[in-house]
Amino acid sequence: MMELLSNFLVFALSYAGLSCLCLAMDRHYADLHGRGAEPPPQLRRRLQWGGWLALAFGLAWAMHIAGAGYGTVFWIGSLTGCGLLLIWLLPYAPHQAMRLARVVGAAAALAAVMLAVL
Repeated sequence: MMELLSNFLVFALSYAGLSCLCLAMDRHYADLHGRGAEPPPQLRRRLQWGGWLALAFGLAWAMHIAGAGYGTVFWIGSLTGCGLLLIWLLPYAPHQAMRLARVVGAAAALAAVMLAVL
């Protein structure tokens, strides 16, 4: 159970981080909010910081559960899977991709709490 939660947490942090970084880009922000829309500078900065922090926490957790070598490989694999998922979702269903990011982000917070309790 703990291993499943730990693996899910790495995947969820990777997806949430990549989603934040995508949404900080003008093109993907405009896909969600209409043509020509750009994120305000403060929002862009928060999305970039949030994305990088989520990716850093995902890497740190992967290295914690699997060691430095295997953890890094596991994290890169997780990034690859999340990147492919976003590549497939963003052009065709951008609203669903961001809805999934919210759900996965909340599930990551829940998984982190459960891991802290267990």
